[in-house]
Amino acid sequence: MIKTVIFDWAGTTVDYGCMAPVQSFIRGFRTAGIDVTNSEARGPMGLAKYDHTAQIARLPRIQDQFRLKNGREPTDEDIRCIYEAVEAELLRCVADYVDIKPFVIDTVNELKRRGIQIGSTTGYTRKMMDRIIPIAEQSGFRPDSIVASDEVKRGRPAPFMIWRNLLAFGVEDPKTVLKIGDTAADILEGKNAGAWTVAVINGSSEMGLSKAAEDVLPDELLRQYQSQCRAKFYEAGADYIINDLSELPAVLEDINEKSRRWRENKLLTPGPLSTRHSVKTAMLTDHCTWDEEYKSITKSVIDDLTHIAASEPSGYSTVLFQGSGTYAVESMLNGLSDGSEKLLLLVNGEYGRRLAEIVHRSGKNYDCIETDMCLPLSGRLLEEKLKSDDSIDTVIFVHCETTTGILNPLRELTEISKKYGKKVFVDAMSSFGAYDIDMFSLNIDALAASANKCLEGCPGLSFVIADKQLLAGCGGRSKSLALDIFDQFTSFEQGNGKFRYTSPTHILLALRQAIDEYQKEGGLQARSARYRQNHDILISGMKSLGIMPILPEEFQSYIITTFSLGEISFPEFYDMLKLGGFVIYPGKLTDMPTFRIGNIGNVFPTDMYKLVDLVKAFLSRK
Repeated sequence: MIKTVIFDWAGTTVDYGCMAPVQSFIRGFRTAGIDVTNSEARGPMGLAKYDHTAQIARLPRIQDQFRLKNGREPTDEDIRCIYEAVEAELLRCVADYVDIKPFVIDTVNELKRRGIQIGSTTGYTRKMMDRIIPIAEQSGFRPDSIVASDEVKRGRPAPFMIWRNLLAFGVEDPKTVLKIGDTAADILEGKNAGAWTVAVINGSSEMGLSKAAEDVLPDELLRQYQSQCRAKFYEAGADYIINDLSELPAVLEDINEKSRRWRENKLLTPGPLSTRHSVKTAMLTDHCTWDEEYKSITKSVIDDLTHIAASEPSGYSTVLFQGSGTYAVESMLNGLSDGSEKLLLLVNGEYGRRLAEIVHRSGKNYDCIETDMCLPLSGRLLEEKLKSDDSIDTVIFVHCETTTGILNPLRELTEISKKYGKKVFVDAMSSFGAYDIDMFSLNIDALAASANKCLEGCPGLSFVIADKQLLAGCGGRSKSLALDIFDQFTSFEQGNGKFRYTSPTHILLALRQAIDEYQKEGGLQARSARYRQNHDILISGMKSLGIMPILPEEFQSYIITTFSLGEISFPEFYDMLKLGGFVIYPGKLTDMPTFRIGNIGNVFPTDMYKLVDLVKAFLSRK
């Protein structure tokens, strides 16, 4: 929520059109025999006045005039002398331009009524402000804090004046601060301080018109002026652009609503999940997909994922896909088996059923063994099926079935399949990165997973890790263009990390950072330990409140836990937890009311203790 608004002075709150500085620069340079145009004088507006003077002096046309008059380039001493003349002009005339702009007083009073602190920054010096402040006060405008450009080491676009305001107010979070001004320098100052920024058009230096001149403009011409100003402010990066200060309260409402929507809830889900700030920050850079640096990043992600998956990675390769985990699963099922091969699907939940839906729609030859959602997949049933049907080529199953959170016996199912010479494809969407899945020692042929699960990346990027020989021999099998795993694999191999089609650049950068975080934390051992501790605290706390998991402990993963809802109203429960900063999942079971809580993502034991306390508070109100 916005707690502090920091205003500029000339052109924003006083001096409609920002006239005093313009005429002072023109007169100040004239003392050195240099003619400065109105446009040249306004160009650097918003900077500290000495810096403003120096920027005008560096303009090629101004330097040409100086050389013609003096036979040399202007020196620092020349600029200092011109600035002293500008300063004298400002001190002489600035008190004549303290007319308060329309809507300022009413808007400031409304902000104060809301409990918002009012600060200010300016390109003027303290000596200049001392002539302005008493007159502004008489008209009813007095900010709670005023910082002049000569009271900090550097003025705009440096953020120091804003930060000095925040120090005075004791404000810690710049995202609770809004900076409003009438120049690009104002906007840059706010952005550099980490604050929200608002540019005001009418009466601005950028518009450059007095109130009288603006009032007589035909409507169409006024709109053209406003459009030109808007373009300049947009280029500077303003978060909001308004015509006048009467629009500011509505801007605050919009920012506050966005802040509510964007607040950092802990997602206690199996994905998408809470990510670290560094992972989100990694997405702030734009990259070209053809750029060699970007391709090298892509290649590093491919290599690191392969190393996470296999203790002997040389025989495997990772193929990335632009899409959710289902994209990777479908590419694996469609591309790594041909129409003549029979697939056996082991199903004990909704995600196993999704595997069946994929192969059914693809016209594959397949069979299913479906068991109860609350029981792990049966090695006994698998072996009986493989004994009785030697036409089966590939066994496919979900490792951690997030319908319930049940963990299926990966090693047992894989060893039985290999005993009968079958390929094994695993949907490890929810377990990859949290459980030890060594494709090499288990002899798993292919595995599908996603960035936004236990790797703690962002949604929109998934991958298949598969035996290289299997990948190299699967050309022509896929009936999909976008999900053709052979073509995608070939593109990465031949293009040294090049996606076939548009890469999800920002999501890949987030995954690169997420993998770095994974390694920094200590890899599989450390991450699985944290998730297990989260799970243990959750189970113990919920049981103490009489809320029971539906699975026996021996079948339960530490990824996600399904609880019996009992008489609890899920909408009320969900809303209360979200208000406390936590988001959970509804149940997927149709034969009993349940809810699910994930233990993965940027979630720690302290979060789980807080969650249990919230649940206790909710139950105590019933």
